[in-house]
Amino acid sequence: MLPDRSWRISYSSNENNPIAEFYIPALECAVQYDRKSGFFNSAILSRVARGLGAMLHNQGKIRLIMGCQFSAEDLDAIERGYALREIINERLTAALQPPENFVQLKHLEILSWPIETGSLDIKIAIPMKTNGKPTDENTEIDRHHIFHEKVGIFTDTDGNKLVFSGSNNESVAGWEYNVESFHVYCGWEGGRDGERVDEEVTRFDRLWHGLAPNVSIFDLPEAVLRKLLTHAPKSIPDWNPQIEFDIDKIQPPILIPQTPNPEPQLPTPNLQEQALFDLLANLHNHPGCLDFCLKSIPISPWAHQLKILRRVANNFPCNFLIADEVGLGKTIETGLILKYLLTSQKVQHVLLLVPASVQNQWQQELREKFNLNFWSYS
Repeated sequence: MLPDRSWRISYSSNENNPIAEFYIPALECAVQYDRKSGFFNSAILSRVARGLGAMLHNQGKIRLIMGCQFSAEDLDAIERGYALREIINERLTAALQPPENFVQLKHLEILSWPIETGSLDIKIAIPMKTNGKPTDENTEIDRHHIFHEKVGIFTDTDGNKLVFSGSNNESVAGWEYNVESFHVYCGWEGGRDGERVDEEVTRFDRLWHGLAPNVSIFDLPEAVLRKLLTHAPKSIPDWNPQIEFDIDKIQPPILIPQTPNPEPQLPTPNLQEQALFDLLANLHNHPGCLDFCLKSIPISPWAHQLKILRRVANNFPCNFLIADEVGLGKTIETGLILKYLLTSQKVQHVLLLVPASVQNQWQQELREKFNLNFWSYS
């Protein structure tokens, strides 16, 4: 928990190690991290990957409010009536460039992973001209002001809050390289620290929900979000300090020119083969259909079975009762008739109702001797 740690009143990058002594331990204790920063760089997430990993393991959430720097051309376009939301989208999209080396790629993976899993939410803050009321995107922007607040709030599972406020942005330079300092306030200690913590929590929530005066809040544009998520790994990304020295360029994929496939040349149809194909396709209309059925089966029917088959073929449709003695091949006679009726397309559907004791025998004989497959619904 946050009260279990010993926190300094303030930290300075030229006297302390803010990342190792403050940032990572605070993340390891927290289940929520709220941050206001005028500038954000994804590289900072790799520096604090250990603390970030512990926080996400505890199903923690991060809410980040960051500023957006506009060029003179952007501001002129806004004053000419272009929608502020569109300018933000264009500026952030242009700023989010593909990684040039493996360090940048790892930073984007670490950033996109909590976004993909819903653990990191980012909003953009734009200060507006003073009017004393919450503003919307159509309010005229003040080109002489930028969003420059630098406050962080850590919350643990018991609701204890730790606030820091100072000069450092949420970037590697802000935490590690620049000469920066910030003060720390512990909400559980009460007194002026408790009052300041409560005040910063209220300010953040008002800003997050777009209720702060003179500032407009925008969700991260969908195009930027999609661009970020293209780098999201399939599983939680790992990190080790050595990756920060892997500055090898990412080689673009080698594109092999594709030659269009030539149109497939169909073989010239053999006239004899074509004639045989036409014969099979129209076999049901051919006078030799019955003879074909007899030649396509692996058995030689008896004379009385052929007689019954021809009688059915010549008189169909009509009802027939096959009442031969046991052993004279009633199953074979039925198979011959069904083979012919289906091949000649005189019937489309066949339902066989047979005693359960001989069902398997019928299925097997019709399949093996006539290539007729029947489903069993018993």
